[in-house]
Amino acid sequence: MEHDILFKNVAFTYAGSTTPALQDINLQIKTGEIVLITGPAGSGKTTLCSCINGLVPHYHEGELIGDVTIGPYNTRKVRVGGLASVVGMVFQDPESQLVTNSVADEVAFGPENLGIPRAEINERVEKALRATRMTGYEEREPHSLSGGEQQACVIAATYSMHPEIYVLDEPLANLDPQGRSQVLELVVRMAKDRGKTLVIVEHSLEEILPLVERVIIMDKGRIVRDGFVKDVLAAGDIKGVFMRPDIVRLADEFKIGSLPLKPDAFYKALHNQFKPAALKARVEKESINGKGKVVIDLQHVTYGYQKDVDALNDVSLTIHEGEFVALMGRNGSGKTTLVSHLIALVVPTSGTVTVAGMDTRVTPTHVLAKEVGFCFQNPNHQIVSFNVRDEMTFGLKAHNIDPAEFESRISEALEIVKMTDYRDADIFDLGKGQKQRIALASVLTLKPRILVIDEPTTGQDPEMSFEIFEIIKQLNQNGTTVLMITHRVDQAAIYARRAIVLNHGRLAYDGPVDELLLDEKLMKANSLKLPDITKLAKSLSGYGIPANTVQYDEMKQYLKEMVEA
Repeated sequence: MEHDILFKNVAFTYAGSTTPALQDINLQIKTGEIVLITGPAGSGKTTLCSCINGLVPHYHEGELIGDVTIGPYNTRKVRVGGLASVVGMVFQDPESQLVTNSVADEVAFGPENLGIPRAEINERVEKALRATRMTGYEEREPHSLSGGEQQACVIAATYSMHPEIYVLDEPLANLDPQGRSQVLELVVRMAKDRGKTLVIVEHSLEEILPLVERVIIMDKGRIVRDGFVKDVLAAGDIKGVFMRPDIVRLADEFKIGSLPLKPDAFYKALHNQFKPAALKARVEKESINGKGKVVIDLQHVTYGYQKDVDALNDVSLTIHEGEFVALMGRNGSGKTTLVSHLIALVVPTSGTVTVAGMDTRVTPTHVLAKEVGFCFQNPNHQIVSFNVRDEMTFGLKAHNIDPAEFESRISEALEIVKMTDYRDADIFDLGKGQKQRIALASVLTLKPRILVIDEPTTGQDPEMSFEIFEIIKQLNQNGTTVLMITHRVDQAAIYARRAIVLNHGRLAYDGPVDELLLDEKLMKANSLKLPDITKLAKSLSGYGIPANTVQYDEMKQYLKEMVEA
């Protein structure tokens, strides 16, 4: 049966809002198409996806104009459960989708509700877990998993249902680079092999554009561009809405007409069109700054959530005042467990953790929190109020800050995260990216000496990600010690000077980020992926381009010198 997705004159406004989340949507996605939907945060992408599986209008309250049909089904007349066998959806926040007490049960839950025979369910579960790197996690409680592991679990659960249409809302946000590539290839291959429709909402374009057939760009609730990948890229960037991958922008800059999507294609096109010359002088990368006094000290730390399974194993490291450190590694490598020790959310099974001179085994969390500002990967795990102002004052009251300072501290923190207009907003009206900024702002009201931030760009579009990193950079330049968990190798290289890499709870690397980029074997072993600019730099290193180049502007300048020499 054909299951085309059809939007006809669709608009939707959430209850309590005066601004439409969607307007003038006329769209057809044919059975078997592989489609990317992208655009800035708040552009309507998630709302459009919610129309496909019936959450709009049956779950999200508001006014729906026009009609959405999925094959023969009008979503106004078919409930969400009725569409579940047709539309499989992975939400932006995987935790909100978990309903059982074990990973195996989670993956089996959908097929069981569809009445699939037990033997086939077991086969589907095994295949789904293997495909998403979750074999061995069958008995784990889903809510105890890391963010990336939860996302893989939800994708496995959707995969096991064999729906006609797969809708994935930012499915890569919490995954490590190897997991991202594996999941992308899995879902695209699965859709093509089965002739199913695949709709992916994503901001990360480097990996996904080579795999999709069509791109839809949204802004302010409208579709502003829709077409085949090459046509959409050839039409150029849209300021504040859509920026093409760096390799494509370089191809456009140097008039390489084929718009290659991969570094090797760009390399070939460059040599076909030009006769590159070696650079006159190699630019040396900046070294790590001088070290201040030790503010974080871990000595032989071991910790396990389960008996005989260590999340951390004999980890020793020190972090000095004023450092900017990127903590990296595959999903489940122990990154979040490590930083949880810094405010005594957990204490080591053996070994010691000292923060600002305090032993975390005997220092309460609320005391450590005066020195360490902690931003969780999921902002919902730390937001405790319904209103932004209340959230901002909660920590100030808890730490007995003089009420006369409340307004100035709140204003300063909101200004830093560029959320001054949201002082009186309701928390649950905000998107995940905005919630992350509010969570960061509430931490900043306490003016911590140390900032620990877990995946700061989750839920942020590229422009917002840049702003967040610039905020963290400014805080670091003003003296704040920063420890940042990230899978973004490019951003780690741009902003951090030092990288710490964990592998199955052990310290795999501790040193300059620039040197990490040069160790391909170590990167691969820890599921870290080189940015496309760095891949291109490595292939052109014989011309004098530093092999650890990550920034577009640097590469553009190097190439300009090469082709104009």
